Amino acid sequence: MARIILVHGAWGNAKSWAAVEPLLTEAGHQVEALDLPGHGRGAEPSGEIGQEAYVDHVEARLLAGPPALLVGHSMGGIVIAQVASRQPKQVRACAFVTALLPRDGESLLGLIRQQATSGVMGAVRKGPVPGTTVLDPAAAEVLFPDATAKAAVLAMSAMSVQSDKAQKDKAVIGPGFAAVPRAYVFCDQDLVVTPALQRQMVAATPCEAEFTLHCGHAPMLTQPKALAEILLGLAAG
Repeated sequence: MARIILVHGAWGNAKSWAAVEPLLTEAGHQVEALDLPGHGRGAEPSGEIGQEAYVDHVEARLLAGPPALLVGHSMGGIVIAQVASRQPKQVRACAFVTALLPRDGESLLGLIRQQATSGVMGAVRKGPVPGTTVLDPAAAEVLFPDATAKAAVLAMSAMSVQSDKAQKDKAVIGPGFAAVPRAYVFCDQDLVVTPALQRQMVAATPCEAEFTLHCGHAPMLTQPKALAEILLGLAAG
């Protein structure tokens, strides 16, 4: 049995993994899908929440049990890379699911601005408190182009308020990250983190294992079984 910690992306929450988590649990693994601070049911949105709070939260959960496979989607990649660099002996491997894979000093916005398209930036709206944002429903066309209309609506309705600070904060990647095995799951129809940016990041920070899913930005929603099979293989390794 392996321990697997799932970390969502920007505007997401633990529900992002709702279709994948049971597949991993049914295979006998100990699985925890996390809500990052400010995300999820009952969370208090705040523009003061940044990467440090995210990393501290995931690190605390990681240290509460045996070494784990860390899985990050989208912005979650920035979080798990920082956690792994701080606690390399506690991380069996990091799996980046069409995720941002930063080098030291890179941020979400800095990486997204390197690609030819703006992803969901055109659908970003002011959030309920200063320093936060929400996504316009039109973002579904970019986030979930391969999902059914019903699934896309449900996924959008479950999304959280996002702190601007966490998207601007620069990642702090220490030397410990080099010792952590890494895998990358490319999504070749992604309109949010484009395939070109995915390849650029992996070229800069090579991963020992690479996989490709033919889908958009949310394989957890549109290809949960295929994604679960990849993660199960990594957990068994």
